[in-house]
Amino acid sequence: MKKKFKVKEVSARLIQYPWDLIHINKEQLTTDITSYIENKPIKENKHIGVHFIKGSQIITGKNSIIKPGCVLDAENGPIFIGNEVKISSNSVIEGPAFIDDNVTIHALSRIHAGSNIGKVCKIGGEITNTIIQDYTNKQHDGFLGDSYIGSWVNLGAGTVNSNLTNIYGSVKLQLYDKIIDSGQTFLGMIMGDHTKTAINTKFTTGSIIGFACNILLTSTPPKFIPSFSWYSDNLTRAYDIKRELQVAKRMMARRNKKMTRNGEKVFKTIFTLTEKERKLHDN
Repeated sequence: MKKKFKVKEVSARLIQYPWDLIHINKEQLTTDITSYIENKPIKENKHIGVHFIKGSQIITGKNSIIKPGCVLDAENGPIFIGNEVKISSNSVIEGPAFIDDNVTIHALSRIHAGSNIGKVCKIGGEITNTIIQDYTNKQHDGFLGDSYIGSWVNLGAGTVNSNLTNIYGSVKLQLYDKIIDSGQTFLGMIMGDHTKTAINTKFTTGSIIGFACNILLTSTPPKFIPSFSWYSDNLTRAYDIKRELQVAKRMMARRNKKMTRNGEKVFKTIFTLTEKERKLHDN
């Protein structure tokens, strides 16, 4: 017997590229956090020496510490702070913003509207309208704007990106062997999981950096860097997958995490699938 299903039409956005997520990030954060607030009573925030602007739109989780001198400003959008979060003194967070559990935000950080920070991240410097996935470190000074950063990424001190061209035009990106017009005026970079950068790395507007790259350039990196690429001033080559797996496992162990067999398969599969990208880029 055939089952009958009811079909309901809904309105939804089609996400075609990662930068589409960046484009709708502020709006989606506002919708999601506001919906949460409407369905859950908000307790009064009690943190000595902390300034809450429009406190009814600010959620703070269990055992989170917000040090004196911090400003949480929800005037232009709600703010969600998860559990076990530590926000050091004299930091500013502007809504809409989402900070997940066990995040550490260092002193004097500026977290602007649209910041979406995953679990167990360490954050410092200036961030605006950027999605950062779990277990990523951006601990030091440096601007990160209108970007999407994967998990287990480590950005060296002073790493920055541009999110606006000098001609104020639509940002164009290189994706493999194609140039794509994003249709967006503000767009920083897309960076895959397990990528690392050296100190003072400078990315241009609309950069795409793949999975498990190691970027050690003193000059400006290319706008497109294929997955498993090793870039230094004297050498450009494919990153040895065995070596990168060892590095990834060491980094995960520092967070008491162990890479699974499926995790290793993901590494090896991505390495194989992106071989053509590396060859095209080298040519």
